[in-house]
Amino acid sequence: MKYEKEITYSTGQFAAHFGIKKDTLFYYDKIKLFCPAGIKANGYRYYTASQIEPFRTLLFLRELHVPVKTLQKYFQDPSPEKLAEISINQSLQIETEIEKFRRIRSHLHQITSALQEAKEADFEHVKIETIPPKRLLYSKQTGHCLETSEEQWSIVHDDFVLHSHIADANSVGSVIAEKDLKDGNFDRIDCLFTESTDTASIIRSGGQYAVYYHKGQYDKIKFSYQRMLSQINTMGYSPAGSAYEEYIVAETATKKEEEYVTKIMIRVE
Repeated sequence: MKYEKEITYSTGQFAAHFGIKKDTLFYYDKIKLFCPAGIKANGYRYYTASQIEPFRTLLFLRELHVPVKTLQKYFQDPSPEKLAEISINQSLQIETEIEKFRRIRSHLHQITSALQEAKEADFEHVKIETIPPKRLLYSKQTGHCLETSEEQWSIVHDDFVLHSHIADANSVGSVIAEKDLKDGNFDRIDCLFTESTDTASIIRSGGQYAVYYHKGQYDKIKFSYQRMLSQINTMGYSPAGSAYEEYIVAETATKKEEEYVTKIMIRVE
């Protein structure tokens, strides 16, 4: 909008109006992105009231991270079509950013929930809980050795994370096959798993699960399995599926192995 008697602002006044530094205006003038209306006889730049709305639009677009080169082209010859194109492109980018932050928020929620669960865990005592069905994505098998080495687990883990595009590598757990549970072989990990909505995921049956929390080194988990299975039997239940290990406090949270917390779940009947 043009005014009959245009109000003028010094560089400092114009900058103060928008709460920015004068250096920002000097920089925009230097790169020909937004120039002052003119220069007075004393050599000082000045801006006019009619430049307020265009500059407000520029600041808004910069907040949306529109590239400077894009803005330079736009402000050289602005048009409704160009502004609409910029708005559409930035809207699509914002939607992508929103989805990214949703994933980050979900991941942070998982971390805090897991740490709180570990804090409230009743160690070395089996609890029977009703667990709902859950979609899980499984890795390839670790091998047919009677004992899965740390190296084997790491190789399968890294391949699983890489090729499955898992957002959170820390959410990967291990599966001890039902046969190995019955044979008392707790050192062999059959495969890895993670929660997923991927079309390749498989629904893990819901129902009654025995839940047990192990605290300490991974190489001591086999003793927890022995205690867990004994307690399950004493409670009048029997295992009816594989065991699922979730590492709710692991290397990411602490360097002390004695502080590791592993959640073990076995479906029972």
